[in-house]
Amino acid sequence: MATRSKSAKADVGILGQNNDETLHDSSDKSDVDVEDNIDDGPKIASRLDVYNALANSKFVGSSSFSGKADGTKTIPALPQTPGLFVHGIGRISLPIAPGQAETLKGQSWKTTDDVFTNVYQVEEHSIDIQNPVWDASLTNLVRTVAFKFGIRPDDLSAKLDMLLYMEKGSSIDWCSNVGEDEKIIGSMLIQLPSIFTGGKISVFDGGEDVDEEDEENFITSFKMGKSNNQAEFACHFVCHYSDCQYKIKEITSGSRVLLRYSLVYNNDGESPTAELLHKTVIPLKTSLTYLPRVDRMIVVPLRQHHPSASLTLNGIDALAPDHRAMAESIRLAGGDNWTILIVNAVNTYTTFSGRDENGISKIEFAPFRDQQGKTVDRKWMKKILDFSPLGGEMDNRGGGMLLSTSNGLADNWGKRKSRKKKAIHIHDGYDSDSHYGYIYSDYRTSYEYTSTYRATFLLAYDMDSVFELKCAEASRGTSGRIVRNDGVIAAAQEVVEKEDFCLLGRLLDVVEVKDELRLDTSTCCKLLEMIIHSTDNQSVPASLASRILGALSISAEPDSKLWDTIVSTVGKFKWPALHANVSSLLMDESRKKEISYSSPRSRISLEVFLNRVDFCLKLNAAEAGVEANFAPKSISESIKDLASTDKTSIPYGHVLMKKIDSMVATHGWKAMAEVVKHSFEFYSRNTPSSGLDRFVEMGSTVSKLHGNHSCRITLDAITSFAATFSSNMQNFPQYRLLNYCTISNLYAPSMMTSIRVVIEHGKQNAMDSVGTRLISHRNIFSSFLNTAASEVAHNSVEPQTFLLDALNKL
Repeated sequence: MATRSKSAKADVGILGQNNDETLHDSSDKSDVDVEDNIDDGPKIASRLDVYNALANSKFVGSSSFSGKADGTKTIPALPQTPGLFVHGIGRISLPIAPGQAETLKGQSWKTTDDVFTNVYQVEEHSIDIQNPVWDASLTNLVRTVAFKFGIRPDDLSAKLDMLLYMEKGSSIDWCSNVGEDEKIIGSMLIQLPSIFTGGKISVFDGGEDVDEEDEENFITSFKMGKSNNQAEFACHFVCHYSDCQYKIKEITSGSRVLLRYSLVYNNDGESPTAELLHKTVIPLKTSLTYLPRVDRMIVVPLRQHHPSASLTLNGIDALAPDHRAMAESIRLAGGDNWTILIVNAVNTYTTFSGRDENGISKIEFAPFRDQQGKTVDRKWMKKILDFSPLGGEMDNRGGGMLLSTSNGLADNWGKRKSRKKKAIHIHDGYDSDSHYGYIYSDYRTSYEYTSTYRATFLLAYDMDSVFELKCAEASRGTSGRIVRNDGVIAAAQEVVEKEDFCLLGRLLDVVEVKDELRLDTSTCCKLLEMIIHSTDNQSVPASLASRILGALSISAEPDSKLWDTIVSTVGKFKWPALHANVSSLLMDESRKKEISYSSPRSRISLEVFLNRVDFCLKLNAAEAGVEANFAPKSISESIKDLASTDKTSIPYGHVLMKKIDSMVATHGWKAMAEVVKHSFEFYSRNTPSSGLDRFVEMGSTVSKLHGNHSCRITLDAITSFAATFSSNMQNFPQYRLLNYCTISNLYAPSMMTSIRVVIEHGKQNAMDSVGTRLISHRNIFSSFLNTAASEVAHNSVEPQTFLLDALNKL
């Protein structure tokens, strides 16, 4: 047996979390370095993997366990004065006095060999435990050990083997207690009240095939109360399976009295061993280790209900042995950072089906409890708990937290506790006088069923992943679709306030594995602004900026603010580091579709088109190493997208016209000529007759551009506008036309400009059509004359000139 070293794999389990009995020689990192003998597999696991690991486990539990037998809710008490009686000596006081120690040594046999050094042993037939409550207390302790081992309490008992006395210089090297009796599956050492230093006990639960360099991963070390001087005043114990090996380091001072018991398996079936448990734990540990942090919360259905009073009184002892063993396995496989809570919940299920189908659940929680039955405040958990099963066939959200593949209420909640039936009278028809003179009406009666389910669940989560778990909080619509990622938004706000780039990396890890939690435009913009304005440039790698861009939701189209922020980001971190994700924002086909519809449709509206073109031109002007052909190629692609889009509504025409005007002023006519042409063509083609307000804004913009950049493009646009405007004006409501011709109206200047375009560039029939419409009503004509004669009419033409032209030509 190779010399083994201490390990970080310390297992106190759920039953001993508060006993401070495990020696931590290094911190446990649930994210890293699973044992090398775990098969190489996918580096990302799912909750379904956890479910399968538990479902396929023949044995669950821990291979070793230690604690102070002081009467907590998780470990029963052993008497501090056991009444130890040794034949030939009499009653032994504890901690043992020096005189009695010498007498005890004289009545025992001393073992010194390659394993036992200076260890004194007294056979069990020479020992009596005279305290009348000892046997009952020992039975309760063995039940706790059984729970820890994953064994039914009635299947395990303890048989006294011997007393061990150790003093300064005593030690036991690596050894095991494997005997011929196959019913003996383990050993338990009970340390009676003692005063000593040294003597650390370690347990190795690996097999002979474990490589020497990996042995430390299979060793657990226990303090047995010596670190805080509790060993003097209470009994402590350590237990392990027979195929485990144990070691007791040298006692450096004082003495220690131990009782060694054999643990007997009282079942005719296959006996559990550390090796079998280890084979069970490996797939469970693998699945928990490779769970994304945002998924490190699981809910185990117990399919039965334990009253709150019972949980308060007994803690985890109130649960069935199988359920306790399952909790132990999760705790062992997950490591010290995984916490187990007990949750009582009530499901009020309402449906119109007599078979409890296609209904709505309303779930309410009782206060959460830890393994000792104490209530714990976990308000944030209630916001993210999802009791839907793992990717069930009715689940449209990719699976919930509940370790179940069934959607059946009884399968996950157990038996229904109550059911109410309510008649609802529905009037389908309508009353009317029939040919025969009587009233006809069609009524029917439907029934609403309200069922109540009460159940207890185990909730396990990784304490080191709370930040990621909180990211899963979301507001959902009636269909279950996420409408707002509240958790991600709050997490991003925390990142920005702290300017914590490590935390930013963790947030990006979340959204990169959860498509439904990806960033919205506002959150993406805030994170980019934070890294742009960071004063510590060396601490902000360009990869973070690239990851933020890649984390933008597929359904989120950047607005003008985000596009401008991306330009600044490229300016800081340069094009080579960001070109892939920036290009995908424009070229990725999935980002050209609206995914919120059952039948995908284009998202390329005129506004989206102009924002994308504006971005390309600004990026091209930035000194960031952008390829010369990037802007022309992207703009050409965007023009094709606009021509083929089915998103033809134009809700804010005046805003878009101002956008075009502003872009021409910023980028110049040469860069914008083709963009203007296709924008005007799209605008003219898709503005309905009821949208005269949008048309008059176009008239104003076309007139201005033609005046400043007269060319074939502007001439075609202004001629086309003159013809289209006159035809649309015919169907425009009189009251709206009156408002647009009123001098105080917001659109009056654009209306006068549009009419002037018709006068100057329209054919005679177009001018006749406009004139006929203006004189169709006295109030409209009167308002037009007043406005045309005012300064509102046209900035570059005298009002009188415009008025005369209108009267002569219209």
